[in-house]
Amino acid sequence: MSNIFSIKNLKLEKKIKIFSWIIKIRKLGKIIFLIIQDSSGIIQSVIKDEKLIIKSKKIKNGDLLKIEGIIKKKDDFNKEVEIKKFEIINKSKKIPFINKQIINEETRYKNRFLDLRLNLRSKNIIQKKSLFLINTRSYFNKKNFLEIETPILSQKSPEGSNCFLVPSNLKNKYYTLSQSPQIFKQLLMISGFDKYYQIAKCFRNEDSRSNRQIEFLQLDVEKNFTTVSELKKIIEKFLKIIIKKTFDYEIEIPFKSFKYKDSIKKYNTDKPNLSKELKKEFNFVWITDWPLFKYDNKKKKIDSFRHPFTSPKKKYINLLMENKIDFLKVTSESFDLICNGEEIISGGIRIYFSKLQKKILEIIGYKEKEIKKYFGYFLNALEFAAPPHGGFGMGIDRLLSVLLKTKNLKELLTFPKNIDGTCSLTGTPDYNEF
Repeated sequence: MSNIFSIKNLKLEKKIKIFSWIIKIRKLGKIIFLIIQDSSGIIQSVIKDEKLIIKSKKIKNGDLLKIEGIIKKKDDFNKEVEIKKFEIINKSKKIPFINKQIINEETRYKNRFLDLRLNLRSKNIIQKKSLFLINTRSYFNKKNFLEIETPILSQKSPEGSNCFLVPSNLKNKYYTLSQSPQIFKQLLMISGFDKYYQIAKCFRNEDSRSNRQIEFLQLDVEKNFTTVSELKKIIEKFLKIIIKKTFDYEIEIPFKSFKYKDSIKKYNTDKPNLSKELKKEFNFVWITDWPLFKYDNKKKKIDSFRHPFTSPKKKYINLLMENKIDFLKVTSESFDLICNGEEIISGGIRIYFSKLQKKILEIIGYKEKEIKKYFGYFLNALEFAAPPHGGFGMGIDRLLSVLLKTKNLKELLTFPKNIDGTCSLTGTPDYNEF
């Protein structure tokens, strides 16, 4: 809300004009106290004038007022607004919360606009996320990474989840919502943009969980002529600076590291939580040397362990091309970063040879016709002297959820979806005939 003044920066004995909502009304003798709020904070106000007290009988919790008054000292630590004049800008329905406490989650998210207005924790989380994004952009801009947008309406891509289909204006033809900018960012590297980043909206048609939403925000970074070692250093320096700047919290680098097979052997998981071992608030650990393939027991076929654009380690490339190795024994140039048991970042070196990329697609079951249909444009681009490149994607909401200690990723989204993908606020998904 645009105020001439804001509650956060009010100075003593100053005359002010502010727009604010009423949070609470309390009568004490011949004086009326109002707790009022704008986008910057909450403050107590007082009405002493008899005519204004009579007029105040027309207002209730939730109403929006234009207030003119003077800032007075309430006590040694607090100020209050002595109201000299007010105007009702808009009236409010009865607020469906009891003493600012949420009745239940459904009510909270059905009235998310009120939750964000009245619940200071909810508002602070969104404000902290905004600061994190500002600091992120500032960091990568200073490192000469170009911020480049990629399409949301895209082509089907095998990145681990089902896609959302979007009808087009062409009969029986569909777009899909992009699961990530994966192929597009690789095309940008082939285009000669050496360093790229993007804060991208991504979509995955899968069941939601407390740490997963069907639409989410991802920091995407890609760089030409890089290595796994360099990418890890970029990430560690970025996180150290950005967490200090956003949360005033120091993390130690470099992070501890395990190979995938060693993590499974020691912790029986590829997402180890080292909090109890290291006794720090936030514990980051690298998991490297992931398998390139896995066997899908349901589909009875070999599939990508991560996604099919990940490069195998160099020593395996010729063996793969000539079918001289058990595919399930091949490891990749990839890594994950785990924080407190949550996967925060995935990345690695990409395939930049067209023949190798086609071979990988064939191994995981794509037929010649499907490869041409879904990946022909990409394989063609790789044939034009594609440079070696690599990068990573970071789940922004998931990282912030860990750092802010939220119980559910929903708290990081302004208007999130439920576990079944529905929206309590809007009622979507819905079917409408246009």
